[in-house]
Amino acid sequence: MRPTTTIQLAQMLLCASTIWQVSLPARASIALDDEIPEEVLRAEIITEARSPIDGQALSSAEFAELVVTTKQQIERGNADVAANSPKLKETLLLLRLRGFLRSVGVPIK
Repeated sequence: MRPTTTIQLAQMLLCASTIWQVSLPARASIALDDEIPEEVLRAEIITEARSPIDGQALSSAEFAELVVTTKQQIERGNADVAANSPKLKETLLLLRLRGFLRSVGVPIK
């Protein structure tokens, strides 16, 4: 091939790839217009809730507060168990070490 032919071919390929990249998002948005995004489907809005403890009706603010306090109590309980169990501490240390070694690339079965 002559140099001018090679340059022309490169220019045509660049032009074609640019057109493809510009038109691809437009085609994707046309195909997805009638679909609901996954983020929206995952979001759960609770307007009326019942307490899992006694079944009382709660407002959304009260329910959110109950969820936060329950999570805090569970975390505190887990921390207390971990602090009192040396075998559990050792197991957690080994699991963290295994995860680190896997992330570095050491093959572990």
